[in-house]
Amino acid sequence: MSLILLNYQYRAYPNTKQKLELNYWRRLAQYWYNWQLGERFQWWEQNRCPLNSCPLVCYLWELKDNPTYYSQKKLLPEKKKDLVLVRSSGELLDFTRLPSQTLQEVCDRTKKAFDRFIKGDKNGRRSGKPPKSY
Repeated sequence: MSLILLNYQYRAYPNTKQKLELNYWRRLAQYWYNWQLGERFQWWEQNRCPLNSCPLVCYLWELKDNPTYYSQKKLLPEKKKDLVLVRSSGELLDFTRLPSQTLQEVCDRTKKAFDRFIKGDKNGRRSGKPPKSY
């Protein structure tokens, strides 16, 4: 008995309105990825110390929990309730226009990128700092 594998490749030809919507989705996903990475790196910079030293002063009120995949994913319903203002451009983003599964996938990709930077791959080789998507 032989096994036949079939692959189908589809090509989309979106009209102008669909292209604008897809670009908006990309902008939302890009903002969400950058925001999560920024939160993770801010936490990492504030809560790490050099390997052979210990900080002399500990400010407990400044410590906050490590942002994880689940803690950041929990913020999605709040983001979908209202428009989000992007400080750098003054743009208002409406997260209700993007499917929630797509935003959850962005959370997963952010987690993987940050973990590869901190822990490295199976051989222990760390990748570079994940770039912000522009």
